[in-house]
Amino acid sequence: MHFNKILAILSVLVVCTRGSSFFDEEWHAWKLKYGKAYPSVEEEESRRKAWEDNLHMVQKHNALADQGLSTFRMAMNHFADLTSEKVKSRSCLFPTEQHPVHLPKQTYGSHSNLPEHVDWRESKCVTPAKQQGICGSCWAFATVGAVESRLCIKSKELVKLSEQQLVDCDSEDGGCCGGYPAYALLYAEMNGVMRAEDYEYTGKKMACSYNSDKALFLNASKSYVMTGEENMASSVALEGPITVGFGVNQEFMLYHEGVFDGSCASNMNHAIIIVGYGTETDDENGSQDYWIIKNSWGEEWGDKGFGKIKRNVNKCSISEMAATIDILG
Repeated sequence: MHFNKILAILSVLVVCTRGSSFFDEEWHAWKLKYGKAYPSVEEEESRRKAWEDNLHMVQKHNALADQGLSTFRMAMNHFADLTSEKVKSRSCLFPTEQHPVHLPKQTYGSHSNLPEHVDWRESKCVTPAKQQGICGSCWAFATVGAVESRLCIKSKELVKLSEQQLVDCDSEDGGCCGGYPAYALLYAEMNGVMRAEDYEYTGKKMACSYNSDKALFLNASKSYVMTGEENMASSVALEGPITVGFGVNQEFMLYHEGVFDGSCASNMNHAIIIVGYGTETDDENGSQDYWIIKNSWGEEWGDKGFGKIKRNVNKCSISEMAATIDILG
């Protein structure tokens, strides 16, 4: 009996050692893949703990997805070492109650004749996903992305524009400390936007270097907001991409593919771009409407920086901060 107990203890130790070795190898491979380095041993230990917790969460969630019990999958991307507290602290939007909107509202009379599927990437009028880095500039990326696409739809030429100009020069917004796409759209309407190659992104707020001689002026009729997902779909289908707010939490940061229908933050804390919409049908989940979104977390997130979010349920408050700009031909 005593011998059997010793064998049982040894087998547990072997399993734990192998498990620890596996985690060590995976951790080092993940750090190498994403170029991660930490300023102290304590910081690395904290991030390693968060990484292991997220790995268990991702594996558990994807097992449900394999059984058809979830419509999206997650992955251990470059955010996998963030704790839930770190995620909550990454807001890059001004609170709407403190910054009221002063843009006209746009409504559309009929939604019955809209196409079932829209994806402006198919018209070559969406730039690749960009990377905002640690700067809280999602509001600038969402604004510039929508402007790039709507300019292209009118001019048939896709030009990469400067987020850094908005970060540095839009005094109504807060640079890397957050902003509001509705304000940024007004700034772009009044001042135009320089090309990205003439005003490169640095990921931090700098002195304003705006040069009106190099700006593309938009010939815009108005910037506007819209309420309700039917109005949003009309704007996207008839005119082009729009900016929206979104309540991001851990699940969305680790999103990889499928139609996101996970949990949300209690408040909108991120800005993204809607570039299209559609409907998926499968045996497990039936018919599911979705938005096609473009994010500003680089091509390592989601499907090369793009993703799908469940539509017509106001997922993560997606319909509560929709805004865009009308550009004339």
